[in-house]
Amino acid sequence: AERGEEEAVLAWLDSGGRVDATYERGGVSGLTLLMGAARYGHERVVELLLRHGAEVNLQDSDGGTALMCAAGNGHERVVELLLQHGAEINTQDCNGHTALMHAAIQGHERMVDLLLERSAEVNPQSSEGGTALMGAAAQGHLPVVLCLLQAGADTKARHANGWSALQMAKDEAAKPATADATTPTKDHAGCVRAL
Repeated sequence: AERGEEEAVLAWLDSGGRVDATYERGGVSGLTLLMGAARYGHERVVELLLRHGAEVNLQDSDGGTALMCAAGNGHERVVELLLQHGAEINTQDCNGHTALMHAAIQGHERMVDLLLERSAEVNPQSSEGGTALMGAAAQGHLPVVLCLLQAGADTKARHANGWSALQMAKDEAAKPATADATTPTKDHAGCVRAL
C-alpha cells in the first residue's frame, strides 16, 4: 500500500487479507494499509481500500490517522476521499495534534484552506499548548499564517513555554538563515509582521 501497488493490495484482499490489517514501522504500531497509502498519496490504493471497507478513523499507537498522514504530506485528493468516507477532521493524536496542525507545520497552504473549508477547528491546542498558528509561524510559513489568521486563529494563545505565535516567529527570525536549495523559503519576518 505504501508503494502504491494497487494490484498487490487487491491480490492481498482477494486472498483473504484483512483490509484493516496493521503493521509496525519505526517504533509505531497499529499502522494500517490505509494510513500507508494515504501518507504517500496513493489515491487509487486509498480508493480501493475504502471500497473494501477500510475503517477511516483507526489510530496508530501514536494516535495518528490516515487523514493526518495525508494532510501532513499535502495530498489533497486523498484528504477529500477520506473526508467523503467519514474521516473525523478534528481528531487529535497522542500529542494533541490535528490534521490541520500537521498541514500547517509542513506549510501546505492549500491543504490548510481545504481543511478549514471542511470545518476543521482553527484553535485546538496540543498537549503542550501549541496551535496550528504557532506551528506555521515557528516554521516561517507566511501564506499558512495569513490563512489561519483570516480563519480566526487565536494570536493570544500560549504554548506551555509561555510563548505566543508571535514570539515563536520572532525567535526564529533572529536565528541565522541556514537555507539551501532543498529548503523551502521561510519568511519568519513576514510572519512577525502579520502577527
